[in-house]
Amino acid sequence: MSNFRFNEASSEQKKAIKSKKLELSRVKRELRATKERAEFVGRRRRKKRLEQEIFQLERGMRTSNGRAGSEEQGVGTLPDFLIIGAMKSGTTFLYNLLTLHPLVEPAAAKELHYFDTLIEEEDSEWYRRCFPQPRWEDGRRTITGEATPSYLPHPHAPERVAEVVPLARLIALLRNPVDRAYSDYQQKARKNRVNRTFEETIEAKKVRQHGKGGKTSEREDHVGLDDDSNYLSRGIYVDQLMRWSRFFGDEQMLVLKSEDLFERPQDTLKLVLNFLDLPDWEPEAWEKIPKKRNKNRSHEQKMNPATRRRLEEYFGPHNRRLYEYLGVDLGW
Repeated sequence: MSNFRFNEASSEQKKAIKSKKLELSRVKRELRATKERAEFVGRRRRKKRLEQEIFQLERGMRTSNGRAGSEEQGVGTLPDFLIIGAMKSGTTFLYNLLTLHPLVEPAAAKELHYFDTLIEEEDSEWYRRCFPQPRWEDGRRTITGEATPSYLPHPHAPERVAEVVPLARLIALLRNPVDRAYSDYQQKARKNRVNRTFEETIEAKKVRQHGKGGKTSEREDHVGLDDDSNYLSRGIYVDQLMRWSRFFGDEQMLVLKSEDLFERPQDTLKLVLNFLDLPDWEPEAWEKIPKKRNKNRSHEQKMNPATRRRLEEYFGPHNRRLYEYLGVDLGW
């Protein structure tokens, strides 16, 4: 009888997982077709909740089948690390790479958006349930984390992270802000979420900022994040890093150059593993690791040379402040 009940429960779990995955696929399709910002945010929240529910159901299945240790029967844990940005800078590649390490466990989803979107609706217990409890491998404890690149420019994320996970290690990937802005725009253009050319968009943004003394307030920056058009301020990294430094010491943050990650991934990986206190390791086949940034990269060669020069002039003073803050010239 007990075996029958186990099989029945297992069957129900499988049906629930299948149903949730079908709904998740539908929400993802709707998300890709959404143009209105309010609908996009709502559907993205639904997507995160479904991913967490599937994560919990699958973890329950592993526990029921006896393939998980007793430590995995808890309510989850808080992350050991966060990849906080920047957007369009290789965070997906780095996260995919890290989660292949035998001592790194993935979250319910790469981007959880807890500290920028969901924290006002969900408590920390919800967030905990997005992560597996640690286990032990050869006498070492596993770690876990997530990667939400919109955390870096968000005005309230640093304080929120400090309140929930004050000991977390933070990783920031910074890409040439000119390339980052254009890549960000092109992604939204492919999804039909912009109705102006890149040049029209950045000019409108520059005029708006110039009219306010050339500075973007925290509230305005937050509005810019919501309206998906703030391609310029997202590339002013020095202001964002300084905001995070109010809550986290230098020893808790690793700042990397995005171009180095793609040109010399082995060297960058060593830096990250050392920062996270993980043993040296390399994947068996680098070419099999998903590099999302490589998809549709051809558009990066199409930027108008005059537009690039203007953007380099715009970001120049901000980049120099960044180099002074970091103590290193990133060569942009």
